[in-house]
Amino acid sequence: MPGDKQDPAARGFGQGYEYVATGFTFAFAILLFGAAGWALDGWLHTRPLFAIAGGFLGGFGGFMNIYYRVKRETEAEKGEGGKGKGKA
Repeated sequence: MPGDKQDPAARGFGQGYEYVATGFTFAFAILLFGAAGWALDGWLHTRPLFAIAGGFLGGFGGFMNIYYRVKRETEAEKGEGGKGKGKA
């Protein structure tokens, strides 16, 4: 199959774009939760309490997204490396 062996540079660009998308996801989570907190503050007249809390909550959620993604990728790499060892 032609898709099995990719050019290493193309694979590197693909991985780079995945990391850029992860960074944008992190920033978007902070902005989205911060904006939701800002809107809630406007409604309740408590500015900037919920905007700050929303920003921190979005940052925590974005960080956990990155953490679990890296953990999942690390476990997948360990699984690929251990398949061919030991048994013939």
